[in-house]
Amino acid sequence: MSTSLHRRAVFVYDDARLAAIAANAPIVPAPWEDRDPDFRKQFKEVIARQCGEFSSTYAEELHDEWVQAYIEMGWKYGPEYNPEAKTHPDMVPYANLEERERDKDEVFTALCEIARQWIK
Repeated sequence: MSTSLHRRAVFVYDDARLAAIAANAPIVPAPWEDRDPDFRKQFKEVIARQCGEFSSTYAEELHDEWVQAYIEMGWKYGPEYNPEAKTHPDMVPYANLEERERDKDEVFTALCEIARQWIK
């Protein structure tokens, strides 16, 4: 994968993580370097699409795709976030997310656009 794709992915991931910390979100993603290779691979695929001609500006659509990607990595809905058991409480329809979680999806969409425009 290209260096610019890696830079874009890390930028979006790290800044979305910082936004979750700032919002005192109930789930703050682990640092990029602590994520497993399968996650990093699928995340880079999302960033490649978001920075290309098939990007989406709809947080709901991106959330649905995120849920599907997690299912494909063996995750399932669970009332508590547990990486070992691969359960996540946000694996629900977008409309069922609390506002803070919907806001995180909006931030992710905006960060992808910044990466597309500014990181070459």
